[in-house]
Amino acid sequence: MDQNGDNVMSEKNKTAHGEETYSNYFSTPFYATTIDSWTDKLNKTCQPWLDDAHNTYKKEAPERKSDFGFVYHSRDISTDPYLHFFTTWVLNTATNLLSGWGADLSNYTVMFESMWVQEFPKDGGGHHRIHIHENCHVSGFFFLQNDNASYPLFHDPRPGTAMTALPEKNENNLTSFTKTINYQPKPGACYMFPSYFPHEYVVSKGGNFRFIHWNITAVQNKHIGAGFGI
Repeated sequence: MDQNGDNVMSEKNKTAHGEETYSNYFSTPFYATTIDSWTDKLNKTCQPWLDDAHNTYKKEAPERKSDFGFVYHSRDISTDPYLHFFTTWVLNTATNLLSGWGADLSNYTVMFESMWVQEFPKDGGGHHRIHIHENCHVSGFFFLQNDNASYPLFHDPRPGTAMTALPEKNENNLTSFTKTINYQPKPGACYMFPSYFPHEYVVSKGGNFRFIHWNITAVQNKHIGAGFGI
């Protein structure tokens, strides 16, 4: 990007005083797609991981009669051989996104920092407070089940906007003063975005809500195999 408007969202208008240019800088990229055909296979492959998470919960809280408000997290699933087709696609897509967003990856290797499957309780109350994923570059979700139980809510990542926020004319329109955006995911929906993008999950109403979550980082090649635990 440059100040002349190359690769920048710009709008030019002719006026009586000359040409006026309106530009948007430092926008946040967001990728969305849908792959319905993978949901059955991914649900089946992830089920044992979630069974393990449910069993752990029962051992740690045997006296609880309801799991309201609890979120089931699996262990890391990025190396599961039955998910190889999926993890390969995620890594390749993240690499292409970073490159398309302007990153020079010639001296970097893109790899998983973590990947897990999680499930909100059917009794409701499952949620995540607003957060980012430090030391990562691309985060993403792939939704496996959703009975309209919850959804992700994304917040403006620019800290300066909170200091100068003004009321919005219409919260249904996306503008420079939009504070949050949300998606209503269906099974098979996939989103990827920079890991600095603050996000949360609203409190679930109950029912089925399951998705795979991952974080990806680009590591300098000079650090790989050089005693940094990589």
